[in-house]
Amino acid sequence: MAPTSKDVEESPISQAEQARVARAANQVVAYANFLRWTTNFSRDEILRHPRHDRVMLLSPMQSGRFCFACEGDSLYIGVQDFEAAWVQFMPFDAAYVSDRLYLSTDSVVCMEARMHPLSIGFFVDDSRKRTQMASATHVQFVRVQSQDGHVAAVGDVCGVPIPIKAGDVVQQLYEQQQAKLRQQDMGRFF
Repeated sequence: MAPTSKDVEESPISQAEQARVARAANQVVAYANFLRWTTNFSRDEILRHPRHDRVMLLSPMQSGRFCFACEGDSLYIGVQDFEAAWVQFMPFDAAYVSDRLYLSTDSVVCMEARMHPLSIGFFVDDSRKRTQMASATHVQFVRVQSQDGHVAAVGDVCGVPIPIKAGDVVQQLYEQQQAKLRQQDMGRFF
């Protein structure tokens, strides 16, 4: 028997649950589009980080499809339409600048299954560029059009600002994993 409008009114979905479902839906789409994007490159173009299997390292060629500019406390990452298909939906939670620019998304429960966290490392060829990136407080994606390897036009922002956090992404992922394990252990006693 189908639920009636009275049943729906009596069991409202909380705002937190609605936000979780919306995030999971965006993350599923973004993960699928990211995987589709990676299939346009050879197998050795994207590698797993040697210290963490949830951190994917983009090659210099893949990273070269993006550009950056710093203005004030903002780090703008230029994305072309082909990359915007996954970038604008990926619910990145944090950015880190160390040996690369890393963008990280947390895990989320989707239809009773947990989608794993994912971090993507963008190759940045110069330590001065990384230092400049690290001085920003947040990352914002912006659409760009490229012609002959140069930015020909800059469009609108896409996605939401991503806070830049200090530290190493691998260490942060390890600490998050340990905190979740401790929380699960404590939950067994209550």
